Amino acid sequence: MEKQNILTAKAYTLVFLGLVILTLVSTGLSSFNLGYLNELIAIVVAIVSAGAVLSQFMRVKLDGGFARLLLAGVLALALLIFFVAFVG
Repeated sequence: MEKQNILTAKAYTLVFLGLVILTLVSTGLSSFNLGYLNELIAIVVAIVSAGAVLSQFMRVKLDGGFARLLLAGVLALALLIFFVAFVG
């Protein structure tokens, strides 16, 4: 039998509202000049949004080990790009 985890409409609504709030935060902060913190905050908001989408809508946590390995590889690539762009 397959693993199934069916979310309620309330859970989908809460995730949707969270994503809307994160979008508003991201666009609102772009109007302020915070120096290098603008990019850092935008990256953090994007990671949190992607995590919410992956965990709730794409059900990565219910998939097998390959999906987790693929996700870890994408995260490692994102960290590499971050360090090359901002630290180096």
